[in-house]
Amino acid sequence: MYEEQKIFLAPRAVAFTAVCDECLGGDQSTESFLAARVSGLLRLDAKRGWATCARGHQIRVERVDGSLAQVIR
Repeated sequence: MYEEQKIFLAPRAVAFTAVCDECLGGDQSTESFLAARVSGLLRLDAKRGWATCARGHQIRVERVDGSLAQVIR
């Protein structure tokens, strides 16, 4: 079953690089990680957005609340 992918950004982050789990498909090789990489930007004033990997998988991007950032550290 497909589970929605999410990337969480720190309150002041604007850029991200992550791995698309759908593309990775359990293959842990270096080549698979490089092929599954997705990068993007989220404006500082935006709370959420979307990224799309090279194969077209949608990944939700969410900015965490400042109070949650203290817990994540």
